[in-house]
Amino acid sequence: MSMYRVTIQMPDGSQGEHHGRYLSGVDAALAALALFPQARRVQATWLAGEAL
Repeated sequence: MSMYRVTIQMPDGSQGEHHGRYLSGVDAALAALALFPQARRVQATWLAGEAL
C-alpha cells in the first residue's frame, strides 16, 4: 500500500483533502467518490517515499 493525497472539489467550489493508504490511485479516487458522489473533481496524488 502507498500513501496518497486525495483532493475533492464540490459543485459549490468548496474543497477537501485527505491523506491515506491505498493500493492504487484508482482505489483512492473511488473511495472518495463513494463518500462524495456529487464531487465535481477528484484527484489522487501518490506521495513518493511513503510506501508501507
